[in-house]
This record gives sequence, structure tokens and C-alpha cells, in this order.
Amino acid sequence: VAALSSGKFKKAIVFVDNAGSDLICGIFPFCRELLKAGTSVVLAANEKPAINDVTADELLALFTRIEGAPRVRDPLLLRSAESGRLRVVNSGSDQPIIDLSEISNDLADEADDADLVVLQGMGRAIESNLNASFASAVLKMGVVKHPEVALCLGGTLGDPICKFEDKATE
Repeated sequence: VAALSSGKFKKAIVFVDNAGSDLICGIFPFCRELLKAGTSVVLAANEKPAINDVTADELLALFTRIEGAPRVRDPLLLRSAESGRLRVVNSGSDQPIIDLSEISNDLADEADDADLVVLQGMGRAIESNLNASFASAVLKMGVVKHPEVALCLGGTLGDPICKFEDKATE
């Protein structure tokens, strides 16, 4: 936690997962803390819907002034979006997992100088990238929701997984 709030990271790519409370009560407050620490944040979301995952277009709408549409009301998030310190890109995916060798060109450009990657959700963090190696620091967070995944990991349904690898200290 200290590494994330220390201000040592300049730019984070945050792969988002579910819409709703996971986004509003989890990802947004997390991104708010990164922004307060001086880190620029890029939210990477699916290009197309998959199960209950938020899409890039839906995220963009939350930060855009559209008459009658719901909008993020947090002043720091809004200021950061307006100044470009908080951006949204589409990941190029339409799946609940992510193959990082097949991301969109926009995301690849953003990731080029990122020093922190955050993978959130069972599909992105656990099923497809739990043991993946990264050139940057990486935080993988998710909850085990399928019995097969729990069995493979030697855990139980509902187990939280949080794995932080800080390249600066390895």
C-alpha cells in the first residue's frame, strides 16, 4: 500500500472489470488515491460488452457533460479527467479475460511509458494473468468466483487474491 500511495509511480494503467458497485466503490476510490499521489491514471475497459463488465464508452460517458446522463460527481476525478490526468481507453477486448498480446493500439501507446499496471477482476487478474511477468510494477486483484479456479489455486470460492510485484525492488 505504501508503494502505491508514495507518489513513486508516474502513470498507471488500470484494467477495469465490473460495472456498478465494483467500479463506483472500488476502482474510482482506488484511482482517486493514485491521482492524489501524483500518478496519472488510464482506465482500460472493454471495447464491447462482456457479462457485466463496463465498456470504455460507458466510462467515457461518466466523465462527459451529457444532458440528463449520469456523471461522476467527485471533484478530483472530474478535474483529473478534464486535465487529462485521468483518461479512458478501450482495451480492444470483448471478453472478461484479457490477452495482453492483443490489446488496442491506443492502449499499447498509453502503456508504453506506464510504470504501474493494475489488473482487477477474476478474469483479467487471476484467470489470464496471475503468473504473467511484467516490465513494470503490477498489482493483480480479484475474488475467486469459479470452483475450477479455486481448485487450481488450492483455495475456496470467495477467496480474495491480491498480488503486488514491484519491479523497483526485485
